[in-house]
Amino acid sequence: MNYEIEIKAIEPVTTATMRYNGPVTEAAKHFPAVFKAIKGKSNGAPFFYYHRVDEKSGIGEMELCVPTAEPPNGNGVTLKDLPREKVVCLTHVGPYDALPMAYEAMHRLIREKGLSVRPPWREVFIKGPGMILKGNPNKYITEILFPLKEGEENAGN
Repeated sequence: MNYEIEIKAIEPVTTATMRYNGPVTEAAKHFPAVFKAIKGKSNGAPFFYYHRVDEKSGIGEMELCVPTAEPPNGNGVTLKDLPREKVVCLTHVGPYDALPMAYEAMHRLIREKGLSVRPPWREVFIKGPGMILKGNPNKYITEILFPLKEGEENAGN
């Protein structure tokens, strides 16, 4: 696939968040608990907020985030304010099992442009499977967002 990256500012967001440590491939199964804790009152696309991923084992240290203004009812779900950030963004259109190729392209393009990024990074699910119907995986839209390190905020301007 041909990928391009862009540098953009993302606005601050309040999210309902739940910590998750385990296989990245299993993380999405826990999203319903976050939606339930806020009574389904989302005001944006859900996303994974990765702190660390062991590439060999596939184990991730992350948060499952759903933008909302609704105070969660507990059950390990809390509200968290994420700041405005300047990020490197890559948009992937296609099935989730092709995301590793998107990450390879992202890392290559970051190196080529000489950018410095830092965790935590986001994987935002702009369009994905519905609660009932799976939809067409070839039309899923996922944004990968890596924050720029301090001093890199003016890159791309």
